[in-house]
Order: sequence, then C-alpha cells, then structure tokens
Amino acid sequence: MCPYVLFMYIRDNIAKRKLELIREDIAEGNDYTQPWLDLDVEAYRLYREKKTKILPEPYCNDVVSRTVMNNINGKKVLCLAGGGGQQSAVFSLLGASVTVLDLTPEQLESDKRAARHYGYNVNTIQGDMRELSVLPESHYDLIYQPISTLFIPDLGELYREVVRVLKNGGLYFSDYAVPLLYMAEDKGWDGRGYVLRITEPYRRGAILETEDEKLNFSEGESFSEFHHLLSDIINGLIAEGLTIKGLWENPRPDNEFPVDNLIPGSEQHRDRYIPFGLSVIAYKE
Repeated sequence: MCPYVLFMYIRDNIAKRKLELIREDIAEGNDYTQPWLDLDVEAYRLYREKKTKILPEPYCNDVVSRTVMNNINGKKVLCLAGGGGQQSAVFSLLGASVTVLDLTPEQLESDKRAARHYGYNVNTIQGDMRELSVLPESHYDLIYQPISTLFIPDLGELYREVVRVLKNGGLYFSDYAVPLLYMAEDKGWDGRGYVLRITEPYRRGAILETEDEKLNFSEGESFSEFHHLLSDIINGLIAEGLTIKGLWENPRPDNEFPVDNLIPGSEQHRDRYIPFGLSVIAYKE
C-alpha cells in the first residue's frame, strides 16, 4: 500500500507554466521523469546493514553521497521537488521513511510505481516547494532536493520552508545550476577547447528562450527557470540559519574517467571541462 495525498495547489503562473513543461517532458519520456526499476536490491540491503561500505549504483561512492545516504536506515527523508521514482526508491531501499513532495501527479505516480515494484511504502504529496505548510514542523532528518531550485525566483522563500520542517541536526542537500555558465552559449569543441559566448550580464532574474534556443533576460518565451547568483545560493542558506557543511562541483572531477579516454565534444568530455552543477549540503543546528 502506498499512501497518497493529493494536494492540488497551483500557486501562480510560475507553477502553472512549470507543470505544463514537466508534463511535456513526461510525454516525451525524458530520463528524469522515469522511475528507477533496475536497482540492485541486494546491494542496497548489504549497504543498509553495513555489510559493505560501497554505495550501490547509480551513485558514486564519494563523500557527497555517503554524507546524505549513510546511516539513513530508520530516518525520515523528504524528497523535495524530486518526484519520479528515483531518489525515493534509493532512500526507501536504504531503510528510510520517505515522503515525496512534487508539483505533478504524474511524477508522483512514478514514485508509487517504484514503491509497488520494490515492495515498500512511500508518502506522496502534490504541492509547491515554496509552500510546505502541509508538512509538520521539525520533522525530517534529511531533505534531499535534486536540481529544481532554478524553478523558483526567490531562494529565501524556499529556504525558510526547509528550515521549518527540518529537525535540529538535520541535513539539507540541494543541487544548483552553475551560475553564469548556465546562461553561456555553448559553441562546442573547436579542436583545441570549448568555446563559450557570454552575452548576458551576471545578474539574477527570469530566464527567457528565443526560437533559436538562446537563453537571455529580455526576449523570448519563459520556460519557468530563474538565474540565481552564487552569493544568493550560499548567503541565502546562511541567512536562514543553516550552516554550510560543504560544496562540490557536479559532476565531480575526482570520480570521473580520465579525460584522455573521452571523445572531445561528447557530453562526458564537456562535463570534465565545464561542470553544469553545484551540490551543497547544509545543516540546521
């Protein structure tokens, strides 16, 4: 049985537009919308029971993953704006009591599908990450948020909600797009290096996309994403009373294949030169 709470709350045009776009991604079968149904259950059991120190795939056995996934058995985990039957499956197989809050019922259905597949319970709530009043105060040991902060204009609004529902001593993991680089036009590999064209000022704001897929602040159609400054990301966490435990690039250079083994111009090769994300772990004292 998978408890399911339907919290139909489309807060504003930002949420409405994002709901439309995610449903388009789901219809197209994009990877981030698909549940992980091929996890090695036995490997997760061994890790959960501390019979191995190697965290099973798809996660690397690095300090970031170990920090948020080690000793999670019996803990309360909130997967925030991370529906789709992926992280919820991992944390459940590690023995956590998992709640997923996301905007789309379709993604939450994927979490329920994964739960049925592996035989565990998951609580699913449809809601907006900026409004967590449906959740109890000081309740979660870990809040795990994949790269979804770029869908809201004000990080402080989110952080305040995170602090309210996080236990004292609890961890908050969040992913971000690398500021500035996310807005740069990638002209590709020219035989000697990657060429980026930066034509937009470094500032916060709503991102628009032109018909030729150029990201900017002044013309085109909204795809419900916002550019945040690095200072807003880090100082915003601190301003709400969280303490930074660490910050890492994503993908992590220390965990990747040697560059010489990669094809120039490929996605893996590019990621070794231009990391697309940042991972931050903070905690509430």
